[in-house]
Amino acid sequence: MQLSLKMGLGGSRVRKTKQFDAFAALGARDGFAIDFTQNRMVVNDAGNPSNVFDGDPKAKLTVYGADPWVVDTGGLDLSATRDFAVAMATNAFPYDPTALHIYARFTLNDADSVDQRYLFMVDNSGNDRFAMFTTSGVGFRWVTSDGASADTEVSSLALTADTEYRTFFGADAYGRSWVDDGGVQTTDQLHLLSAATPSHVGLGGYPNQVLRVLDGHLAEIAVICGDVILDRRQTLEPLVPYYAAEGDSHTFNVSFGMVSAEFYPALVGAGEGIVARNFGASGESSAQMLAAVDDLFVEDVPSIASIYAGSNDEVTQIVASPTPTADSFDVSDASKLAVGGWVKVNSEIRKVASLTGTSVVLEMPLTIIPIAGDDLAVDTFTNISKWIEAVKVKGVARVVVIGSHYLNFASGGDTVNSEQSLRASVRVVQRAAANAEGAEYVDTYAHMRALILAGGVVQGDWAVWHQGATNTHLTPGGEVVLADAIRAALF
Repeated sequence: MQLSLKMGLGGSRVRKTKQFDAFAALGARDGFAIDFTQNRMVVNDAGNPSNVFDGDPKAKLTVYGADPWVVDTGGLDLSATRDFAVAMATNAFPYDPTALHIYARFTLNDADSVDQRYLFMVDNSGNDRFAMFTTSGVGFRWVTSDGASADTEVSSLALTADTEYRTFFGADAYGRSWVDDGGVQTTDQLHLLSAATPSHVGLGGYPNQVLRVLDGHLAEIAVICGDVILDRRQTLEPLVPYYAAEGDSHTFNVSFGMVSAEFYPALVGAGEGIVARNFGASGESSAQMLAAVDDLFVEDVPSIASIYAGSNDEVTQIVASPTPTADSFDVSDASKLAVGGWVKVNSEIRKVASLTGTSVVLEMPLTIIPIAGDDLAVDTFTNISKWIEAVKVKGVARVVVIGSHYLNFASGGDTVNSEQSLRASVRVVQRAAANAEGAEYVDTYAHMRALILAGGVVQGDWAVWHQGATNTHLTPGGEVVLADAIRAALF
């Protein structure tokens, strides 16, 4: 897979491609990657910055045996005739005993071996194993756990000498999978990983001695510590881009009999090799989306994340009882507020610290004590901006703000000459937040306007795109157009 992602919006762009390698597999995730042919190792550790590293792998790996470190065009020499092996100390990277995924590229000196040959090994004194190895007469075998409860698969791929192989295998709370040059070897949901942390993991051999080494060359390896969506593990160039779409009922709803595959997130990924997940929830405000931003990262880190927010950002009023203070008061309707979301009171922007029923407590007091009848508005600009910041901090490479789509109503909607005033104001804020945080803005109004100007759609013919004459929600055909606008901005 070579996927090109265009940067920004506007005119024509060159489609860039990148060679897939161990560093691409690791990306910004916790774990480490080594390309022995380049003499380079990268360690990512969000929880322990002192482990972060980019340099010579000899500086980080533990070496066993009397023979020297030898690297040639095939990678690190792990021949069985040599007294040499390497391992990585688990305190030098963010080892996760419950979520582990390995990508490797290697060659073998012989098609078969009397001794077992290990590509990767975790072993707690013979228990709780997580190991990829060969046994005489058969291909690679993957074992998690040990004894009667072991989960074991054997690859159908016949091995030959001096042939480059690749493999990707892993297990976490969401499943267990393995793919090699022979295809997908398992996608079962069994997962039993070590409950403890050993001192080392073995790379091309045992983790604590020169024993049962790969008997070949290890060119590169990536060790990913954390969960990975099962759908992203099924190719030898794994971890295809994951697109997470946050939004309200314009992103997903069950009101009109449409299924998830008909909404724009799934359609954006169609034909691009992207795994898409829809986090839309009917009625959500931008404050509630910000409060729920961590949901996007429960199982994986998105490559691309979008937010379509603002339609439900309502204004409520502060009430007289109890008497308002500078940082606490009640409101007439708190249904669109959320702890962690941002609101505006008399032009002052504040974060909601707690919310109990209709009682609001702000993180910082206002400079002017509000009075009954004052407006409290969900602050669309700040919530979208903070959402962008939050996903970027967690490692999302591409962040997209989707502008409100064209309302092609017979009356009261958008036209090719003027925007509906309410939607126009929301679009201004959506674009401003995207620009302020360096995210991409998708001008869906302009995209859909162009279709009307080209004659493909008639102005005011609501049934082409909308669920009703004055219904902002889109039909499957409208979702296709929305997805086209987003896809045009991304790819």
